[in-house]
Amino acid sequence: MESEDLQHRLEEILQRISGADPQLITPEARLIEDIGIDSLGFYEILIEADECLGIKIREEDLLKFRTVGDIQRHLRTLEPPDAQAT
Repeated sequence: MESEDLQHRLEEILQRISGADPQLITPEARLIEDIGIDSLGFYEILIEADECLGIKIREEDLLKFRTVGDIQRHLRTLEPPDAQAT
């Protein structure tokens, strides 16, 4: 998956979960303070990444994320092998 496509799909997921203005969802945006992701929202991110992106995030990694950029960088390292070949 292209990096821009991954970023766009992650932004859509975060907007859907948080209800935040899409303009607020930038790599620097803090998940809790800026876009309002709560503890349940973190688990929704885990589920959505698996279902929508085919990428599994470990729970212990999920709880380390502070910004949108943290998730983006992590997802790039976890992309399915077949997606990296395209």
